[in-house]
Amino acid sequence: MGRLAILGLLGAAGLAACKGQSPSAAGSAAEIADRGWAAHELVVAAGEHAATCAEAGPAMQRVFAAHRQAFVDAMALDRDRGRLAEATDFMEAHQDRYADLETRMAALSERCADEPTVQAAFAAMESP
Repeated sequence: MGRLAILGLLGAAGLAACKGQSPSAAGSAAEIADRGWAAHELVVAAGEHAATCAEAGPAMQRVFAAHRQAFVDAMALDRDRGRLAEATDFMEAHQDRYADLETRMAALSERCADEPTVQAAFAAMESP
């Protein structure tokens, strides 16, 4: 699975419909994983679409802030072995799109390796 092992299983991967909802209230682990993938996709796309790395970091950080709950909920999956197994099964079944996202994240991270705001956005996704 790699860097985004898949970023702590995509931060193990969630976006609750309402902030403060527990992962169990936010849907199945597979649904949380899917929403988490979407949140990662949005953050990476924000960085990719910025004209410069200096613009990419703040853009990524804005999108991360808007979807922070996805990353928080994902971390909660890590603490529940059964839900983590379900999320892992889902992610393995859809690993082609996770691999694509991982490749894009690596390219953006490498391209903007000297931009602290981009690296901070990546760090925030790993540890919301």
